[in-house]
Amino acid sequence: MQTATPGRRLRFAPFELDLDARELLRAGRPVRIQPQPLRVLEILAVQAGTLVTREELRHRIWDEATFVEFDQGLNYCIRQIRLALGDDAATPLFIETLKKRGYRFTARVEVVGGGAETVSADAPDAGKAPVPSVEAASAASNADLSRRRWRRSHVYLAVTAVLLAALVGIVAVHALRPDRRPVAYEQLTSFTEAAFEPALSPDGRMMAFLVGSDAGFPFIGQVYTVMLPDGEPIQRTHDAFYKYGVAFSPDGSQITYTAVGGGGGGWNTMSLPLLGGEPQLLLQNAAGLSWLDQHHALFSEILTGLHMAMLTATDRRESPHRIYIPKHERGMAHYGYASPDRQSVLIVEMANGGFTRCRLAPLDGHTEGSQVGPDGPCTSAAWSPDGRWMYFTAVVNGARHVWREPFPSGAPQQITSGPAQEGGIAMSPDGRSLVAALGIPESGAWLHTAQREYLLSPDGYASLLRFSPDGRFLFYVLRHASSDVAGKLWQTELSSLKRSELLAPSVPLTSYSLSPDGTQIVYAVKPEHGPAEIWLTSRDGRVQPQRLTASGEDQPTFGPAGEILFRKSEDHNNYLFVMNADGSERRRVTPTPITELRSMSPDRRVAFAMAPVNGVPTTAVVAVPLDGGPVRRICPGSCRVNWSPDGASMYITPLPGARAHMTIAIPVPKGESMPVLPVAGVQSEADAKTLPGSELVDFALFGDSMGPDIAPGPVSGTFAYARTISHHNLFRVQLP
Repeated sequence: MQTATPGRRLRFAPFELDLDARELLRAGRPVRIQPQPLRVLEILAVQAGTLVTREELRHRIWDEATFVEFDQGLNYCIRQIRLALGDDAATPLFIETLKKRGYRFTARVEVVGGGAETVSADAPDAGKAPVPSVEAASAASNADLSRRRWRRSHVYLAVTAVLLAALVGIVAVHALRPDRRPVAYEQLTSFTEAAFEPALSPDGRMMAFLVGSDAGFPFIGQVYTVMLPDGEPIQRTHDAFYKYGVAFSPDGSQITYTAVGGGGGGWNTMSLPLLGGEPQLLLQNAAGLSWLDQHHALFSEILTGLHMAMLTATDRRESPHRIYIPKHERGMAHYGYASPDRQSVLIVEMANGGFTRCRLAPLDGHTEGSQVGPDGPCTSAAWSPDGRWMYFTAVVNGARHVWREPFPSGAPQQITSGPAQEGGIAMSPDGRSLVAALGIPESGAWLHTAQREYLLSPDGYASLLRFSPDGRFLFYVLRHASSDVAGKLWQTELSSLKRSELLAPSVPLTSYSLSPDGTQIVYAVKPEHGPAEIWLTSRDGRVQPQRLTASGEDQPTFGPAGEILFRKSEDHNNYLFVMNADGSERRRVTPTPITELRSMSPDRRVAFAMAPVNGVPTTAVVAVPLDGGPVRRICPGSCRVNWSPDGASMYITPLPGARAHMTIAIPVPKGESMPVLPVAGVQSEADAKTLPGSELVDFALFGDSMGPDIAPGPVSGTFAYARTISHHNLFRVQLP
């Protein structure tokens, strides 16, 4: 094997590895890969054709003093390399695994640059097939990539439990004060999917939790149980319902959890007997349940739409007493945690779809209490057993960590830090530790075609994917941190798939819309202190951005003649408004409230919004004609309405009553804003099959890591989506 000298690059198939710049390129474009996996790739490629043992990799990359589980860390690096190269462990084109020994780079490598161009010597084992040439490997890679990505779906996307141990260990997460010792961690689960939402039994010997995807809320997953410290996890549910709020009853005989859509629809509490059996409906319209004693519970209920209040009652819903009602109709009190003396409650709540600071309120409900904890969205809470401390997971400066605050008041103290983020805490009975889900979520913008898939976004977390009306560009928002609520707008030209380009405005935004001719952008921003604002600018950035509103307006989109529709709150409700492009002549479109503005028909004559309705579920997506015609129902619940760029097809996802990502594509008659649907909307797969020309598409076939942002493309079989890796596992965190 000829050693590469400084200034040289390693070329294999369609890739080049620049050893000086520490960069991996494909067809001249940088490929996203983290530094440590890149270093492993360098060592393997330089020694192409020969076995590189795991011990050699340990010696050359991992410092003995580094606190990290080496085997898991190396496995994670190899998975990241395969993801970057589009390789398959079962039928590898680049990296062969020799079980318990090490790895061999099998593709033919050319050393180029730094003088004469030479070809590396390949040294496969005797009897091993010759390594493929550059041309053969490239052709095979391009021909097989789409098929293999379909087959392995989430295998490459599931970042192993190692990521958590490695990240936590490398950073050696420290407490806020420098005189404290580092926080100690003990890993409790090792799932390739995310493990989260932990609950501990009253004696602390058993743990219940969810396994699935915690990207979004409510979560997709199944309930598991495990005996601590080293029992085998047991799957307890097998259904497609969204879930959260796992809890043990005070006597430890049952496990309860919230199922969204289960038990006849709506937000309901289900019960699992600890000794085995199928889940049973415990309480309808009851969510985030926690126990006060063996027969009394604290839980939330939907009043109207998504307006969620908190109350106490018996486990048969007798003697109900409401203790907290958010003022705004879009407010949702999701979780409640009663203090050990049962005098106070910590409330985790949402406002207009986003988590806010936690709230401390009296359990008898005589006042609404006040916000507590750090200044950032709070997603879970707990009490120390003696009631002296309140614990939170909260997002501060874009990162979610564990905090605590003295009860009843005091300065918040940060307990954990570092790149790994925590969520869903459960306090141990002795108060010396808590269990939390640790990990780092990632989300990229991907383009799927009939031939292959492309990663389009640079580093960041992608959402809000949209194609331009002519199908030439894909737009998406990227956040710098996984827990940020806002990001910047990017575009990629699909003809060349050149590097993504940052658009004006170069400010973080929460939502956006392009004008029908693609020349203007209207967008909403949320200042750190103050209400949301709506701005208008040109796509090329040549026109100075103009602020149109600054009173909490958001979710703007263009109307049929350049008007701008948006959402605004009045009298504790959201309404659909419209205004001129200069911000003048604002008026309500309909007199009844909406929850969210979802999308517009391609001709801009019909708005699609989620709105409160009577019945279960308590919301529906409706079509609101801007000319004053009758409002029509699209689907119950909270589906999304998307369109092909040419407006010829309308997509409804997920299909009500079907598994996640099941979508119906419905042709739109020429000259119409939308297809003709049943009077009650599309409520099932049976309804979908009755629509002329409709087609069912199961996007779940392309991977379980897809988020809700799936954008249909300009031709059949082409779509864009945000592929989310939110790989958390459960750790025991020793408290200071």
